[in-house]
Amino acid sequence: MHLIHKDFHFNNIIMKLPILFKTLTLLSFFLSTPLSMIATFPGIASILKTSTNTEQPKRLKLTLSGHTEPVRALTLSPSGQVLASGSDDQTIKLWNPTTGALLHTLTGHRDRIKSIVITPDDQTLISSSFDNTIKFWNTQTGKEIRTITEKTEVRAMLLTLDGQTLISGSGDQSIKFRNLKTRKIDRILRAETTALAVSRDSKTLFSGGENGGKIRVWSLVTGKQIRSFTPPLPNKEDLINGSEQASAPITLAVSNDGKTLLSGGYDDSFQSGGVRSTDGKSFKAWDLKTGKLVHNFSLGTSIDALIISPDSKTFVTGGLGREIILRDIKTGKSVMELTGHAGGIYGLVLSSDGKTLYSGSGDKSVKVWQIKP
Repeated sequence: MHLIHKDFHFNNIIMKLPILFKTLTLLSFFLSTPLSMIATFPGIASILKTSTNTEQPKRLKLTLSGHTEPVRALTLSPSGQVLASGSDDQTIKLWNPTTGALLHTLTGHRDRIKSIVITPDDQTLISSSFDNTIKFWNTQTGKEIRTITEKTEVRAMLLTLDGQTLISGSGDQSIKFRNLKTRKIDRILRAETTALAVSRDSKTLFSGGENGGKIRVWSLVTGKQIRSFTPPLPNKEDLINGSEQASAPITLAVSNDGKTLLSGGYDDSFQSGGVRSTDGKSFKAWDLKTGKLVHNFSLGTSIDALIISPDSKTFVTGGLGREIILRDIKTGKSVMELTGHAGGIYGLVLSSDGKTLYSGSGDKSVKVWQIKP
């Protein structure tokens, strides 16, 4: 039996020699042939498609490094000449968005940067921080101009498109309207606030809060609430602990054509029943004409950054998933994915022509992408 066993293995080896010879020959061919030539052969090209695809590197134009903690806020000046990034390292950096050159580093905040905006004349940057202050900076010199101190944290902040009014929402459930010329508070609204957005014509304000994800709609002419959008409660069969409801919005965006309002929130659908508190649907889209909720689903992660393209056809999201995803605004389906960051995506901004995208990440960097020719 021992001899038969040896003969059996010997015959097996003899039978496999042609296969071994072919394998060695093919390996020799690969080692002596340029990869670019190999990729042209049918069958092999499809296998190598992912590794030889250069579309992704072409889209990534610049990586801006310098922050020492995650980048949480981004804004581009109206002229497109200055890119500003705010970080957990308590600094704001001003960059040349074309060359990537660092222009100024603004220091003075004593806690993480929450929001940043730049006035229409490119001369002033306004920042809010978890240190309960709003600071004004000269973008040409990098010097601090003045500071406003609030009693509680400033959770959201934006500037009307005419640059005349600064709107901020605070932890004391107030939304303040500051006239930047007179430096006076013209109006105070009372509402819980985690996110703000304003229509392109600066006539309508949207505020989201922790009250079951309710979004309030305000007239900027009268200062009165004109309507609200409240997400539906989960179906009974989807409940785990019985108290889940829609997340408070982390970010809001309204399309330039005035037809759509988007809301991005937390997603804890992966949590066990005892911990889960939201409906597990981090993305919501509202038709502003009919008031109907047209999209209500999970994108697989919390949405920390959300913007809409200037043509109102696509929107861009970022979160803990590290990928930047561009989606069709009508269907919600992905049309482009950008990878390259090594951390979550917390800040997004688009150029006015919609061709260039800027992203800030937990990997402490800012990246510049060309998404259209």
